[in-house]
Amino acid sequence: MVNELERLLSNSNSPYDKECFSCIVVMKDGNTFSGVTVKNSVFRDAIYAEQAAIARAITSGYKYGDFAEIHIMVSTSNINDLRHINKDMIVEHFEPSSEVFLYDINRNSKIMKVGHLIFNIY
Repeated sequence: MVNELERLLSNSNSPYDKECFSCIVVMKDGNTFSGVTVKNSVFRDAIYAEQAAIARAITSGYKYGDFAEIHIMVSTSNINDLRHINKDMIVEHFEPSSEVFLYDINRNSKIMKVGHLIFNIY
């Protein structure tokens, strides 16, 4: 999973701040969907990696309850940069007991439950 997240980072587009993210969501039936960050000069219009991956799954017909886990990698060496993920998007589509796997570019990792994601201060 980490190798694929690293590969996906190269597809990310973040020309202004260079902070890129990649994401893979794993469905309960084993299918996976990936996404990357796409930013432009108007940062509020950014597409989050997790937003893109979740949207691909939903486009394929998946719903709440079908999502098993999510893996997200940041292109920096600071795992705390993962505070910039779209927590609301994850909480809305994953069950509270689902696991969130967070990685930095050095492969340091943190695992937490979706139910704890909103309240976690990095």
